[in-house]
Parts: sequence; C-alpha cells; structure tokens
Amino acid sequence: MFWLISLDARPSDIDLTSRACEGSHIPFAVVPVAEVRDRLTREQPSAAVLHGGRPSPPLIDAQRWLADAGVPTLVLLLMLTDDLEAILLDRGAQDVLPFPVSERRLGARLRLLGRSSPQQHDEADEVISVGGEVTLSPRSRVVCVGDRPVSLTKSEFDLLLTVALRRGSVVEHHDLAVALDHDHLSTRALQTHASRVRTKLRAVGAPDVLVPVRGIGYRLKE
Repeated sequence: MFWLISLDARPSDIDLTSRACEGSHIPFAVVPVAEVRDRLTREQPSAAVLHGGRPSPPLIDAQRWLADAGVPTLVLLLMLTDDLEAILLDRGAQDVLPFPVSERRLGARLRLLGRSSPQQHDEADEVISVGGEVTLSPRSRVVCVGDRPVSLTKSEFDLLLTVALRRGSVVEHHDLAVALDHDHLSTRALQTHASRVRTKLRAVGAPDVLVPVRGIGYRLKE
C-alpha cells in the first residue's frame, strides 16, 4: 500500500498521482500529513509519495519521519533546485521529481519505487564481487560486506551495480543518471548517492570501492 501525502499540493496534482497509481495497479491511500507520524508507529506503507507543493519545514519533517521508518519515498515539488534535490536525497528520499510531470513518467517512477521495497526470491542469485569483501546480488538486490548485509536505497544500489557491471571502465555521469531512471539527475545528486554508498560500506569495515573520476563519473577501485 502506497501512502499519498499532501502538503500544500494542488488537488489536480493528487488526482494525477492517483491516476498514475491506478494505471500501474498500485493500491494507495491518501494520508493527511498530520497523521503520518502517529500512523508510522502502528503500520508501515510499502512506499510513500510526498506532495510538497513548495519547499517547507513540514515537508522536511515528514520526509525525515518516513526515512527514519525505512519507507521508500518519492518527493514531488513545484519548485525544485539542485541544492534542494541533493538535500532531500541526502536525508533519505528515494527519488525526487519536479512538477509538472507527465502521468506516464510519474507512473514509471511509481513502479520503480514499488520495486525498491525488499523482495524475497526463491531462485538462485548470482553474486558479483565488487571488491575486497563487498559482494552484490542483483536478483535479491542485496549488498554484503563479508556476511553482513548493508542497507542501500534503490538509487544507491543501482549506482553501485552499474559501476560493478562495467569493471575496468569509467561510467560517465549521464550513463549513471539513465541507469537511475533520471536523465536529468544533477552531478551533485549523483555525488550524494555515491557518498552515501561509500559511507554505508565504510561503516561496516569495507574499503572505498567507488572511485570518482573528476568531471567524468565513477569506476571501481582496482
């Protein structure tokens, strides 16, 4: 179940997201922002869409509550700058989109958001060695350092997977943005994703495996 949360959003924007959910066969409920914090203590949605309208402190608070609860969140804003996008991603948002947006594009991002929830797979999973004790399982979308799993967001996982699949090459910023399904993702936002990957791996004793190549992109550390 997705939560659609409105903060100063236009009714037409909520209607657009509702139609996109329906078109993608995603069950949803419209949840007032005043109820979010309390409801998170009793239930957890599979994902949330935060309609921010314009940037505001209540939006930052709601996004923080969802991130703390581990809920993958898409933030939609009428006024979106590179700095604000980087701040929201750094605070744990799964994805950020500016309004206006087409129903088709929004539907695709909602389906991706749904797939970011943890999934169990019965089939055997390929394991890719990223470097040192860091391994990555594409099917189950799990990253481990030794036998310790590391929790990455969908965008963080996709960035690491894309670079790992092109070992020995530098993956350019544009190619990474496309892999993250965000053609116009800023360089700063990519840097935020990469920094969070390195920080999370380092926290469990892994070496830096993502190497920035100034002005170009990222490669695996050899």
